[in-house]
Amino acid sequence: MIETAVKRAFNLAQDIVLKKLSTGLINHTYKTTASNGDAFLLQQINTQVFPEPLLIQQNYQKIQKHLLSHNSFQLPQIVTTQDGDLIYQDGDSAWRCFEFAKNTYSPHKSSNANEAWLVANCFGKFSAELSDLEPSTISVVLPGFHDLALRFNQFETALNAASEERKKLVKGLIEKAYENIYLVDFYKKISTTSTQYPLHILHHDCKIANILFNEKTNEIFSPIDLDTTQPGLFFSDIGDMVRSMAPNISEGETDLENMILREDFYQAIRDGYLTAMSNHLTKEELENIDLSGKLIVYMQALRFLADYLNNDVYYQIEYGEQNKDRAANQFYLLSLLNDYIKSNSAKQIYLNS
Repeated sequence: MIETAVKRAFNLAQDIVLKKLSTGLINHTYKTTASNGDAFLLQQINTQVFPEPLLIQQNYQKIQKHLLSHNSFQLPQIVTTQDGDLIYQDGDSAWRCFEFAKNTYSPHKSSNANEAWLVANCFGKFSAELSDLEPSTISVVLPGFHDLALRFNQFETALNAASEERKKLVKGLIEKAYENIYLVDFYKKISTTSTQYPLHILHHDCKIANILFNEKTNEIFSPIDLDTTQPGLFFSDIGDMVRSMAPNISEGETDLENMILREDFYQAIRDGYLTAMSNHLTKEELENIDLSGKLIVYMQALRFLADYLNNDVYYQIEYGEQNKDRAANQFYLLSLLNDYIKSNSAKQIYLNS
């Protein structure tokens, strides 16, 4: 039985019961507690998403060592197998184990702008602390993850292969995709201009559920879930936080008339992130920081639209038009971002002197 083999591999007592945690859409995560109170986190890595799980753990080790040298975040400690390996491989299954950080918790969502500031500042500090670690030393675990040019090409491939019926149903969304093609042109520019737009080590999955807080003080203990941490461009993390936290409704909502861009959340994300990261960004990156949310939102809109045109082969759906609705949601959010940034001309107060 795989459960018995996994416990044996990590030298865990066989009478320990694995309690599955509900968080996480990619990997299966379990908490175990020993009779002496020691708790561990066991995780079965989805090798369809992460075909080289050892790279994830090797990245984790390098980042953990670097953060400790800066007296920074204390990431949960890796528990190796009895053979000293970072991963236990059983056929197609890959497992890893961590010590469970005691007296910590992870909220599910940011309930106010102050929490949004804390989240953004945490992930900004995470990358700032890694700014003197050469990005090339961290392996790319998800090639093309935030490659907008690639995503646009995938959209056009899907469009060319789609049925006339599906294309007709999303005619307006296809038009919106081309109306915002300037974002693809901007991405192509920054991805080939390494002096003004260098690579940074970024988390790439920035949400409050991926932060541990101290139960007693409610202060941030550490970011977690570093699986997607890899070199990336300046817009990825802050843009991801704008996409997920600034709107008042999620990407799955269809009543778009009720969607608003929460300006206090947007400014809190911007300020929290740049308070930590501004000294590690170039003048050009800072000047274009407000394109970050637009780039990520547009990219996600393209992905939903492409999947709909491909007859829904990638994202799980609960009803036939869901990917179309998701794309419409993201294009509407993009329009709100366009209007807000254009009307407010957010102050560039973080430029390096």
